[in-house]
Amino acid sequence: MMSSQASSLAQPLGSVLIVDDDRDIVGLVTAVLSEDGFTVSSLVDDSDGPLLEAIGRLEPDCVLLDSSSHADYGVSWELAATLASRSRPVPVIMFTGHRSAISEALEGVSDRSRAAAFSDIIQKPFDLDELVNKVAQAVGKSVSIDTFSESDGARTQSLVQELRTGGATDIQTSGRREWATFRVQSGNLVQLYWWQQLGVYLVGRYAGERGVMEPLGEFAERNAALSAALAS
Repeated sequence: MMSSQASSLAQPLGSVLIVDDDRDIVGLVTAVLSEDGFTVSSLVDDSDGPLLEAIGRLEPDCVLLDSSSHADYGVSWELAATLASRSRPVPVIMFTGHRSAISEALEGVSDRSRAAAFSDIIQKPFDLDELVNKVAQAVGKSVSIDTFSESDGARTQSLVQELRTGGATDIQTSGRREWATFRVQSGNLVQLYWWQQLGVYLVGRYAGERGVMEPLGEFAERNAALSAALAS
């Protein structure tokens, strides 16, 4: 299934195709990238035919490519190599939670890792600022990190304090948006993100080594979002 969401900006920073069967991850990434000025499309069918058809039709500036298998990175190696060898190569970012595949891509010594020629690697669970920066680099753009107003910064600091009071640890926040990733007392890794376009908080919990997100819900009020996150 194919979907797309265009940025509200008159001149998008670039076009991005997300290839991932985790619809919740797709939703979060689409929210973040579209709010930062990218035109975003998504594809949940990662087989050769639909992907290559989408590439030919959209000609994206960058592809975020998840693994084609729950067990490993599978034929996504070959798909990345195909996109790298086109007459108009498309920068591909490896977007996965498979640690062995990430290690292989970073080492860059195997035939398939060299052929894939990834422009970058993003490991799930991922940092949202890192995501935006790496996508921007892949499409040859720069994104200003100084987009928070003073009130935005104060709101993020109050979020951190509330998380600490609730027992959260390993808290990471963004200099660009109201977002946090943290561990709760159960040991689960949770992300909370304010989706400004829809006026809701998205909350998700990551499960397993593959970095699959389990949605905890969308909340209009931060207190409700925090309660769901800290109880997970």
